[in-house]
Amino acid sequence: MPIAEKEFKIGLMVTALLEDRFNKTGHMREEARKAANRYAEALTGFGEVVNPGFFEYENEAVRVAKVLKEQDVDVIVFIELAYQKGLIPMRALLELDVPIVIWNAQFVNEFSENADFDLIMMNSGMAGLPEVTSTLIRSNRNFFLVTGSIDDAGARAKIAQYLSAAKAAARLRNSKIGIIGHPFEGMTDLMQDNFAVMETFGSTCWPIDHDLVIDAFEATSEAEAKTIVKEQQSKGRKVEVDETMMIRSARLASALEKVVAEGGYDAVAEFDQVWLSDQRIGIIPFFGTSRLVENHVPFTCEADVLRALAMLVLEELAGHSTFLEHYILDFKRDLMFNSHDGHGNPGLADNKRGVRVVPTIYYEGVNGFGASFNYSYRPGDITLFSIGNIGQGSFQLISSEGSFLEMNPRDISAPQTFFKWNGGSIREFSEKWLLSAPSHHHTAAYGNLNQTISAVARMLNLAHVQI
Repeated sequence: MPIAEKEFKIGLMVTALLEDRFNKTGHMREEARKAANRYAEALTGFGEVVNPGFFEYENEAVRVAKVLKEQDVDVIVFIELAYQKGLIPMRALLELDVPIVIWNAQFVNEFSENADFDLIMMNSGMAGLPEVTSTLIRSNRNFFLVTGSIDDAGARAKIAQYLSAAKAAARLRNSKIGIIGHPFEGMTDLMQDNFAVMETFGSTCWPIDHDLVIDAFEATSEAEAKTIVKEQQSKGRKVEVDETMMIRSARLASALEKVVAEGGYDAVAEFDQVWLSDQRIGIIPFFGTSRLVENHVPFTCEADVLRALAMLVLEELAGHSTFLEHYILDFKRDLMFNSHDGHGNPGLADNKRGVRVVPTIYYEGVNGFGASFNYSYRPGDITLFSIGNIGQGSFQLISSEGSFLEMNPRDISAPQTFFKWNGGSIREFSEKWLLSAPSHHHTAAYGNLNQTISAVARMLNLAHVQI
């Protein structure tokens, strides 16, 4: 649940100079207003569009900036219909500290034989855009550029990519990360200043007392737990855990869900071992954490905050994410075996191979091992993604495209996959990955997302290492 309840908002700025003491095309104003509305309609599928209307003069630019600030927009899409003095739009753009997407747009795809001056006045933004882009560069303001007509599929795809990236950046700025327990002892890659996390990403980190989960566990009935078990069976998943242990694992799953909902957390970084010695729970929570990941609440093991943030980004870019780490290099086939104990996202499993709910073989508690999942991820294009801690409160984004291959899951009580890098040998991949300041954990989502992650990095003013 975001810190502030709000929709993703796109602020639209449409401008042109139509009339001053030299230019005399004021008769086009009504057409310019209609043009602004047409561009607003073109953006409606990407979020809530805030359209203050066509503006021409400095006082109008001030009004536009005021409206967009009051509406708390997350990104600006800027369009010039025809030449405009650079000072006018800059008067508004400098007031707004959000990503700027300049759409070098037109309504036409050609300059036809019967074109008149009115057509030029609604389709010649290229005349004034150099003034805006050079001034933004001079002002050290980052911006993104898309060129193409309103109906151009390539331009619309680029717009969609940048707005998706802006939505991911906005999600981080409005996110609340819960931390249960502490980072696993001695893991240097999980040691970071959580205030630096807030300064960089906008995300706040809040400790969750593990006793809250114990209280919720004790308040969860056996009937609630049985409903969760039946839910798994209704999805065609084979439950191979004895009933007593399965009920205990399902009660813990319900408890985690309740604590997350009541605290309004977008994601949770959790030390899974925190309840192993507690007589009231005494098992590992893999079943419950994986179930929450499947339900779009990122959970990470070992209280890994940065991977929780990475999963939130991927949730926005791809709709689903998971948590992994590199294990075995298969030099013979140029593959990397990926897994992580019993924690992952069963919603991304290869249904052809099936999903089993099994007793975990990791981390025995005073009441046993608890339930886990065993499955392989479905084959397809994939992007691995991590956030690197590069020191002095600074971070960088790291990503790599490849594919998950179809595989028979090994009987290891864990989600698993073979990753094949698009760039060549797995030997080269592993060395490049190791040199990028990664964590020993990473996240993944289906699709080729390198370019969109690059846009997210620029919107956060971070470096991006593509491997």
